[in-house]
Amino acid sequence: MPGMSATDDLVVSTAHGKVRGLRKGGVAQWRGIPYAEPPLGALRFLPPRPPAPWAGERDATRFGAVAQQPRDPATAFIAGLGEATAIDEDCLFVNVCSPAADGARRPVVVWIHGGAFIMGSSSQPLYNGSSFAAQHDLVVVTLNYRLGLLGMLYLGDLAGEAYRHGNVALLDQIAALRWVRENIAAFGGDPARITVMGESAGAISIGNLLGMPAAAGLFDRAILQSGASGLLPPSRQDATAFATAVLAELGASAADLADVPVERLLAVQARISRARGIGAVTPYVDGASLPRPALEAVRDGAVAGVPLLVGSNRDEWWLFDVLFGEASTGASRAAYLQRFGEDLVRIHAVYRDARAAHPGTRPGPAAGAAPARSPDAEAWVDLIGDAALRVPVIRLAEAQAPHAPIWTYRFDWESPALGGRLGAAHALELPFMWNQLELPVSQLLIGDAAATARPLSAQMHAAWAAFIRGGEPAADGLPAWPRYDAPRRATMIFDRESRVADDPDRALRELWSEIPRSR
Repeated sequence: MPGMSATDDLVVSTAHGKVRGLRKGGVAQWRGIPYAEPPLGALRFLPPRPPAPWAGERDATRFGAVAQQPRDPATAFIAGLGEATAIDEDCLFVNVCSPAADGARRPVVVWIHGGAFIMGSSSQPLYNGSSFAAQHDLVVVTLNYRLGLLGMLYLGDLAGEAYRHGNVALLDQIAALRWVRENIAAFGGDPARITVMGESAGAISIGNLLGMPAAAGLFDRAILQSGASGLLPPSRQDATAFATAVLAELGASAADLADVPVERLLAVQARISRARGIGAVTPYVDGASLPRPALEAVRDGAVAGVPLLVGSNRDEWWLFDVLFGEASTGASRAAYLQRFGEDLVRIHAVYRDARAAHPGTRPGPAAGAAPARSPDAEAWVDLIGDAALRVPVIRLAEAQAPHAPIWTYRFDWESPALGGRLGAAHALELPFMWNQLELPVSQLLIGDAAATARPLSAQMHAAWAAFIRGGEPAADGLPAWPRYDAPRRATMIFDRESRVADDPDRALRELWSEIPRSR
């Protein structure tokens, strides 16, 4: 703006006070802005409340604390936590990355990070929005939300009316989206053009936000990567039974929970995750925050007119099997068998036969690696990934296609890392679509293939930006990308040579019609 100094546009007035940011990589950034009151003490497990206003300028040049989560070395590396990363229950912060706070009305994308609802943060270097801002003139917002038991424990039937709105992690996200609607214009963004985007637990979050009344009208488009609202989500009764088991392990009553040391909560959470699998902490239908399964609401037109870009990776669960071993798959297999019974056994037999019929087309242990996996066990890895991540994405596309434009993809680029054992595993697309191939965590995922991966990264980055800007994904070098609808089910296959396939893995997709769509 005329007469504005180089630093004036780094001071922005929000609804709660002024914040001063920094300029880095050619774009302006504001970090650690509170969007809710710290959920401490008596506010533990309760829905978020608006933050208190502050006087003067708040320093927004450093990231705020990330949500409480495990800090063992392997988890910390995956979650992008450094040795100096602050971890605290006071974690409800947003970060904004913008070309400038100049009054322009740029499209906005709000990122919800993944991490199985138990780890991760918005400050992870992988989620740096500078490339989207600098190359595509977008405003990027990332956010923290409560994780683990602190974000998902349901106490409505155990602690009284004040707790009847569960899924507080999702309510945190809704509070952040309200903050964006109210404040983003001051950062150079357009509150009328907001895309919400997430991967894994972030995509599962969005899949549920689509069915939550409190989220209605807070975003205009959505991108879901490797996840949506789950198959047969837990009911209020399930969530209460889970909370009762947690209290028994803690040796505490619901009234005591505000005072239980967070270390004890994390220890119980870890034991539960080992016993019940990676997806033990997950959204549930409580009848209040989420009145009914989100997919039912979508199918009935709850988000009519909201375009979606959705997809999954071909070999999702191999990431967890390679990094965490049989424990990750075994516990999840037991949980799915308990839920779906003989239907899942029949489906597994077909997956096993499909592997046998096409040897070498899916990942497995590298030569000489231990422990070896039998074809039966490898088929379970494929099946769990589809059950947890791919099939929910397909069902969401089917449900929303009559109500809005849908584009679907599958990421098939096979990583050479770890002897090729990852295949096209979970999270592998993230360095590509964020245009962040050089980071240490990216190197873990893609090995030494950064140079050859750049063309695909540029295409995906541009396609995502095009969807955020105009509601339709397209990029130079990609074939024309048709909308998804039945019976064709056109799907972009991202690979070294990307292509469009109609209804890929149709036989496996059709198997899942045997699994109920609601209770």
